[in-house]
Parts: sequence; C-alpha cells; structure tokens
Amino acid sequence: MLLKLFKALTQCVTIILIGCLSRRLALFSPSEAAGISAFVGRLAMPGLLFLAMAELEIDSEAWRLVAAISAAKGLVFAITAGLCLSALCRRTSDSVPFAERKATWLGRAGLYAIATTQSNDFALGLPLCAAIWGGRFDSTIYLAAPVQLALLNPLGFALLEAGAEAGVEAAEARLLPSGGGGGATGSRRPPAPVCSK
Repeated sequence: MLLKLFKALTQCVTIILIGCLSRRLALFSPSEAAGISAFVGRLAMPGLLFLAMAELEIDSEAWRLVAAISAAKGLVFAITAGLCLSALCRRTSDSVPFAERKATWLGRAGLYAIATTQSNDFALGLPLCAAIWGGRFDSTIYLAAPVQLALLNPLGFALLEAGAEAGVEAAEARLLPSGGGGGATGSRRPPAPVCSK
C-alpha cells in the first residue's frame, strides 16, 4: 500500500512541476492558457463532476469519509481563525490602536482560514484515495468540495468583510476629531453633495 501511495504522490507532484515549468518557460501563450483554463473549468470539470454524481452510490462508509474530511477541515479552519483572533487580543504596542489591529487581524483570520482549508480535493484527493482504497471512494471525494464551498468559505468571507468594515471604521476614527464637534451630525462627516444635471 505504501508503494501505491508513493506512486500516486509522485505522479501528483510530477504533474504540478510540469505545470509550473510550462508556465515559467512560457510554453503556452496567454490566449492558449486561457483556452485551456476555459476548457477545463467550463467543460471538462463540470462533465466529470456530473458523471461522478450520476454514478455515486452512497453507503454509510462513504458518509463517514465525507464527515471525517469535513470535520478535519472545520477543525483546521477553527484553529487557524482562533490563532489569528488571539493575536488580535494580544497587546502588541501602544502605537497601534485596537481598531486598526481589529481590522488587520479579522481580515487575516478569514484569509488564512480559507487558505489552510482550501485543499485541492480533486487533483490530490482522487489519486490518494485510489491508492489507499483502490478506487472504492473515488466518487465520494466529489462531496467534500461542496462542504468547503458552502460552509467554510462563507465564514471566511464574513471574517474578511468584518475586517474591511473595521478598517473603514478605524480610518474614519483617525480622520475625524474626537469629541463630536461636528454640530448636528456629531462626529460623522456631512454627506457628500449629490450632483444632478
């Protein structure tokens, strides 16, 4: 089994290296690369996904595999986001206000959490699954990607958006004088005039 696993890993790494070398050596023009990308993304991959879903036979072991993959990704996502958010709570220096740290670390938490869980389930998962289980769970791997896209990525995007919102608030707080000396609008800037023709 280890020999099959090593062979599958070697094939995956070789294909990745060939792709990197072809990009570095400019073997394909930008229009050719865009054509290959469009073919794979719009025709080949959806066709492969449709075929796998049509032939999918789900049993209890398949659901346990999907649950294990989802739980592992969720745990890595939570640990990564938690470590980034713990950096927010640490007092780094008095020169960086909390609002600016909040903006930075909320966005980083979302970005890093997505990056650590965004595995290439098809390119690496399928060959490894075939090497370990002999192709028994090949079509089950296609169920792992929607968990990432439907559950974890929206949480990461929400953290990114919260970081962007905190950044806007921090920038407004920096630009506006404290104390609310802005008349009837308080500490808010007056709205920009609307130009009409």
